[in-house]
Amino acid sequence: MAKKITYLFGAGASYNAVPILNSLSESMRSVAHDLAIESLNYDNVKIFQRKLIELANISEEYGTVDTYAKKLFLNREAKELKEMKFLLSIFFAIWQGYYYKIEFPLSAGDLLANVEKKKSYDHLDYRYKTLLSNYLEFDNRSSSIKLDDNINFLTWNYDSQIELAFQLFNNDKCELIDINKYFKFLPTTNDNSKNRIIHLNGISNIINNSGILNNLFESSDFISKTMMILKINKVFEASFMSVNKALIDYSWDDNDEIVDAAIQIIKQTDILIVIGYSFPTFNRAIDSQLLSGSGNSFDKIIYQDPNASEELLELFHINLRNKSKDVNGNYVNYKILKEKGQFYIPPEYFPQGEEQPKYHV
Repeated sequence: MAKKITYLFGAGASYNAVPILNSLSESMRSVAHDLAIESLNYDNVKIFQRKLIELANISEEYGTVDTYAKKLFLNREAKELKEMKFLLSIFFAIWQGYYYKIEFPLSAGDLLANVEKKKSYDHLDYRYKTLLSNYLEFDNRSSSIKLDDNINFLTWNYDSQIELAFQLFNNDKCELIDINKYFKFLPTTNDNSKNRIIHLNGISNIINNSGILNNLFESSDFISKTMMILKINKVFEASFMSVNKALIDYSWDDNDEIVDAAIQIIKQTDILIVIGYSFPTFNRAIDSQLLSGSGNSFDKIIYQDPNASEELLELFHINLRNKSKDVNGNYVNYKILKEKGQFYIPPEYFPQGEEQPKYHV
């Protein structure tokens, strides 16, 4: 029987396309400063630019932008939290649609000292291309591309990297809103059981009160700066925000439906592959439900990250179906990978990778 394989992505899984961790605040500041040059005639863009700098500074003060969001949630600062979600949604949308191709200095110090320390980004992290090329197949019944029924994705990331990779293999002819028809990823308020991608913290996009996706930028467009500024001026407006909702929606933000859907996927998982994730403390409650919740167990866990360790996995007391150990006392069901050139694809997915019984003559 085919193995059920689930990927759990953290920020490092989008390292080549989206700024993460410490680089996120500086990237927000760089985008804000760039917008300031040409936004003098657009009041909402000026407000967005100023608030993006404020958010960059606050997220550094709190360690991460997620920590600051949790503070707003706990203090019941609903208006501020909603605005912050719009800020992040717009930032990630314009980053993936335009700013990824601009090489900004890595830090303010580099900028002031005119030091050439820059990181270049791609529109799509190339590792997703290889990953999906193995798991996508042509469905003759629908005459369309589909994801293998045994593969699912859970991600803590706001970005659309998985969806953009799917779009690439569909000849770039469908937009994100169309992709959701047969590669479901958009969160709903009632039934997420058919979603193949669960964004545990939501996704950087906007939906109106009628449930219609208001895609910030069509990903196949070649976005000009003028077009981008006009769009920001429209969506970062009080009247627009009053009838639309950012789809960034944190797992702890009264978001039980999404967490429940993730748990149902985990309960059916044989092989769990964790990539680019550090298991931060503010996600531990959800991670515990996923990794060591009642009835959850796995044949194998692969942890791929430059800082991956078996000790970190053992914090969750994960239930392994086969607890055999090697001669060094390590579980054979754990695989720790430090390399990051490609996302891991388990040999069990391919027929020749299945372990055959050994016969002794």
